[in-house]
Amino acid sequence: MFLGEFSHAIDEKNRLVLPAKFRAFITDAEDKKGLFVVASPVSGEHCLRLYTRTGWKEVEVKLRQEANKAKDPARYMRYFASRGEFAQMDAQSRLVVPQKLMDYAGLKKDVLMVGNVDWIEVWNVGEYRAATESLDEEIGDRSRAMWPDPESKA
Repeated sequence: MFLGEFSHAIDEKNRLVLPAKFRAFITDAEDKKGLFVVASPVSGEHCLRLYTRTGWKEVEVKLRQEANKAKDPARYMRYFASRGEFAQMDAQSRLVVPQKLMDYAGLKKDVLMVGNVDWIEVWNVGEYRAATESLDEEIGDRSRAMWPDPESKA
């Protein structure tokens, strides 16, 4: 489970260090070899998603199910498959982010790495702040039902 928000810098070779707290959640030997780096499939969400091999297999199953419902399954799969790559992790836990994905997400030097439970998101700092600005109130209202105030007797 990936939790937390971390500021990081991408170096001149497009290498990004995976935070130690995220690495701690990657326990499978195969997953430690690298991560799948994909453009977020959510409309208007210009960030990257990082998936372990295990996590990507789950996404792949869902993609195939949805592709089978599409008018042109091959075109549907091509759209998603062309927007990502597997990035090997080196001994310093760095991933090389492909330039086309850097451009898609508007990533420069400073980025935010955000845990989203099953995957990691990599954001341009300004894009992230803009995307989450209105969420505080919305999330606060919805979360009251999940985590009621212990002082409340309602």
